[in-house]
Amino acid sequence: MLKRTFLAITATLPALATELPPYIPAGDVTYDAVSYQTPDASYAPYAPAPAATYTMAPVTPGVNSGNNGYIYLNAYTSNYNVRGMGLNNRMSDYGYSSISGSYILPNRNIFRSGIYQRISGAYGIIWGAGDALGETQLANANYAIGKEIFPNLTIEAGYSLRYGGFEGYMAKYHDDSPHSLSQDLNLTLKYNDRQKGFFGSTTWGWAFKGLNGIYGDVELGYRFTNALNGPRGGADLELSAGVAPSFSYWSNSADGIDAYRVRAALPLFNHNGTMGRDGKLQVIPWVQASWSGSNSAKIDRDTGYGPIDHFILTFGLDLGWHF
Repeated sequence: MLKRTFLAITATLPALATELPPYIPAGDVTYDAVSYQTPDASYAPYAPAPAATYTMAPVTPGVNSGNNGYIYLNAYTSNYNVRGMGLNNRMSDYGYSSISGSYILPNRNIFRSGIYQRISGAYGIIWGAGDALGETQLANANYAIGKEIFPNLTIEAGYSLRYGGFEGYMAKYHDDSPHSLSQDLNLTLKYNDRQKGFFGSTTWGWAFKGLNGIYGDVELGYRFTNALNGPRGGADLELSAGVAPSFSYWSNSADGIDAYRVRAALPLFNHNGTMGRDGKLQVIPWVQASWSGSNSAKIDRDTGYGPIDHFILTFGLDLGWHF
């Protein structure tokens, strides 16, 4: 019996030896170089997935378009003009000032199709008591529905009621209207790529009361960010060019171009984000050069006294608040 027990213990010793802890040599322990290369393809199912990598593109700051609306004070404009068509000193010699605003109503998804409603308006005064338009008021009110049809591109269709200004003057004194009111339906396309800097718009209107005819306005521009930059802030540079055609709008014989214009604006910004770009406060000095088009001679002939200035350089300062 004792012999059989001894033989059984002897037979199990090799198996027990494999479960014993490995031998630890005496002295310092050294390690070979470790490779982190991708394991052999045969081990791919068991290899950890490679760490994800991300590439971040630089973002160019843009101009705040206002989430809901804005209020702008045109503190002063040195010459009164309509879509770039300047008037001479007989009509207006001291420029004008105005305040304007725009607001998008809360429901921005009419008919579940992404259509929004915008109401806007402006009120101003033309300076210079001795001029034909001096010390006169001008105002307009607008209602429009719009939709973003492509990224950065929106379309708006609206109605405008205008009072005073050169349009009201022409409606009352040269279009047999009993008052200085004019009304029109209009269609506008607006484009503004805040990342790449391109912007532009085109508006076409059909006047059916006061004045009767079609007018248009086309503008294209580019925004250079950080044109001026200092420790506390700087200014972007917006350069644009525009043309304003009209057809039987000012008179039955006036079909052509009202004016051409180029414009440079310097929207100011600070580095804490409260002014300019995405800030609520906007401060924009600007300068514009305008040349009259083919319609100026026709308007001069129809009125008999030449109200259009053939070249005009205008300076202005706009103060705005976005909300």
